[in-house]
Amino acid sequence: MGDFMKLKLITLLFFIFILQACDLPAQISSQDKVAMNGELDLSEWKHEDKLIQLNGEWKFYWKQLLNPEDFSEGSSNSEARIIDLLGIWNDPSIKDKPLSNDGYATYRLKVSNTTLNEVLSLKIPYMYSSYKLWVDGQLMATNGQVGIDKSTSIPDKKPQVIHFSPNTDTFIITLQISNFHHIDGGILDPIIFGTSKNIYASHEKDIFFQSILIGFLLLAGIYHIGLGVFRKVEPYFFYFGALCLVAAFRNLMVDNVFFTKIFPNIPWEIVNKLDYISLYSHVPLLAMVLYPLYPKESSKWFTIVTIVVTGIFNLLTLFTGSKIFLSIEVFFHIFMIICVCYVFIVLIRSLKSKHEERYYLLIGIVLLMVSILLDLAVEFLLLPDVNLYPIGLVFLMICLSLVISRRLSHSLDLSKNLATDLAQLNSELEEKVEARTNQLLHTNKKLAELNDKLKNMALIDGLTNIPNRRQFDEYFKEQYEACAKNNIPLSILFLDIDYFKFFNDLYGHQRGDECLKQVAQELDKQLHALPNGLAARYGGEEFVCLIPKLRQAEVGRIANNINRKIEQLKIAHENSPLSEYVTLSIGVFTATPSAQIDKDTMLKYADDALYQAKDKGRNQVVQHGDGSGVS
Repeated sequence: MGDFMKLKLITLLFFIFILQACDLPAQISSQDKVAMNGELDLSEWKHEDKLIQLNGEWKFYWKQLLNPEDFSEGSSNSEARIIDLLGIWNDPSIKDKPLSNDGYATYRLKVSNTTLNEVLSLKIPYMYSSYKLWVDGQLMATNGQVGIDKSTSIPDKKPQVIHFSPNTDTFIITLQISNFHHIDGGILDPIIFGTSKNIYASHEKDIFFQSILIGFLLLAGIYHIGLGVFRKVEPYFFYFGALCLVAAFRNLMVDNVFFTKIFPNIPWEIVNKLDYISLYSHVPLLAMVLYPLYPKESSKWFTIVTIVVTGIFNLLTLFTGSKIFLSIEVFFHIFMIICVCYVFIVLIRSLKSKHEERYYLLIGIVLLMVSILLDLAVEFLLLPDVNLYPIGLVFLMICLSLVISRRLSHSLDLSKNLATDLAQLNSELEEKVEARTNQLLHTNKKLAELNDKLKNMALIDGLTNIPNRRQFDEYFKEQYEACAKNNIPLSILFLDIDYFKFFNDLYGHQRGDECLKQVAQELDKQLHALPNGLAARYGGEEFVCLIPKLRQAEVGRIANNINRKIEQLKIAHENSPLSEYVTLSIGVFTATPSAQIDKDTMLKYADDALYQAKDKGRNQVVQHGDGSGVS
């Protein structure tokens, strides 16, 4: 593939990723379904329609925090106004006079003619800056704490997905929002409505796409920092690696906001400070990448200016309140536009360069600048955030990797020519190569054996030397599918050592480990005697057994036999109120796998049976549904 074709492919992939990030494909059904006067009619909505944005006119109650019960039939709604859901509160397009961005309000929407036989879902974006959401009077989601002033309001940054099943074909959404911390109040991103299946698929896709970006940027950052450490003559590798790591960190703060999921207790203001500091830090790092790449076409003073300006903005962000550091962001955006213009001037100058890889760098930086400009346009126009900058950075990384590959390719060509010359001078070279090849084959064989050994170790519990939970999960899936296909029963036994904590308290953890080993070996022995039976350690003092093909009554006899066998081990347990020896409580569930009885249901029923065995006094077997324990 020629260089020109590679550049065309990179550009094409970039715009494909842009479209994917913008969520433009048919994830959202036609926008003729728009709320009017606080009501949304979905009579034409069908299962095959994917998702709907709940945009349009909602009922709006300014300076009122109304609960669903406040909208009883006799209550007055005279203070309701109709506004578009999307928009900040001081938007001049709102009827009457502009509202304040500091305040609180209630939104309300009636959705009618929905599908009854589906679980429905809402995908709720980040709002400014705390909210509560009810569906048909049931509180479904909260973000921070809604209040009537700054002292009673706690902001948070937590997009959510909720699921609900309305009792009729009509449901009502009630949404309280308060904002006293952000410079904007209201909602900029749409609430997405659809079936649970489609919302889940969309949400999983967003998470997957964002996770891939973060992982890509993290790996690229570590890789290029490593290159920069070992190739100090080319410092742009190090700076580009740092740029990728900063971009990966900031990507945790946007879209699904993974950062608040990892650290849920960090205050909202600190999260926003980290967000903006990481955003500002991109500019000087990009300048430090650009100058070593184009030392003749760019100026060192540009890099110095970006460092100084960014340092000032970062200090203001660090030491001022949210109202101040959020309000100065627009000035940094203007500075970014100036920087982008300067970068384009540098790129135009670089076209005179004779370096073969100049086009790779040119297309990579152009794509990055395009993504920055698109993000800035979205920010200035107050459109839903699409966060294209990481995509541009990924494609710059790809282009930079192609440059490195070309240089390495040239180095390899030189090495190949040198090897050819040396082969003519040294007749023993082939023998050495063959010997080295054999050595590598031998090494690879050993590595394969070690990998097999490690794989087996990953499936065996290190203490008891029986299968662990991971192996059980894999085997359970295999047997479940086989039993479902052949219409034969499958049984799950959950087993728990009675009063094991008392055992450890009396005898110590070393004796406790020995007890677990003895119980595990006896279980393994009993299950090995059954066709396709498996005993595994599930966690702590809990074990699980899988028995296919046998009927419920026979499985019950096996479970009682296991219970007796464990007590016959005569493992002393003086702290047990049941027996002088270690005993088991066992929960059993037997069923033929089907669409109505999935794996999770089987596990739940077996676990419920175990808890019944404990509730009935322990040291017994309870089969799910039989209502009695057998000691």
